[in-house]
Amino acid sequence: MKLYYHPLSSYSQKVLIAIYEKGIEFEPHIVALMDPEQRAKYREVYPMGKVPLLIVDDDHLIPESSIIIEYLDGIAEPKLIFGDADQRRKIRFKDRMFDLYLNNSVSRLLFQSMKPESERDQERIDTSKFRIDTMYGFMEQEFGDQRYANGADFSMADCAAATALFYAQRIAPFDKYENISAYWDRLASRPSTQRVMSEAEPYIKAFMKKDATA
Repeated sequence: MKLYYHPLSSYSQKVLIAIYEKGIEFEPHIVALMDPEQRAKYREVYPMGKVPLLIVDDDHLIPESSIIIEYLDGIAEPKLIFGDADQRRKIRFKDRMFDLYLNNSVSRLLFQSMKPESERDQERIDTSKFRIDTMYGFMEQEFGDQRYANGADFSMADCAAATALFYAQRIAPFDKYENISAYWDRLASRPSTQRVMSEAEPYIKAFMKKDATA
């Protein structure tokens, strides 16, 4: 299998966590979408030009992080979408909540913070902060009596939450939320998450250095 991704991409990180949890071997292809030449070349592979993208042995293209994890769940253990129909629905529900309302909001807030103050979109900032605060309230209540997003076992929803919180701790700190902080500590202690964070750090440092000199 070939995986097209970038270590800084939160959705790439989500898939990498799932891959590392399962111990799946893959052929890595890092794509720097900010580079026009690389972006154009990658669009010859996948016209939408988004990462991550999994290409399996028969050259079938599987895009979108949740869909990739669903595919991987069919070929390797441990299962990240498990239980009866209702349990699987709940895992998918929290996966979407973490992607759409936490991860996307954190990303928007991060990109807005990198712009000169005069160019920032205050409406987007306010909307992002509202969604993050709302999600923090939801998560703080949820994680009071369970180890992971959907109970005792690590799931696809936790892959999504881990990448969102990895960046959120930098731009929207959750220190005052006791249950979320404890949950993040559990996620960050997993070898899969540690590996993803370790692979991302050199890119983060290079990106921050570049931004500081811009």
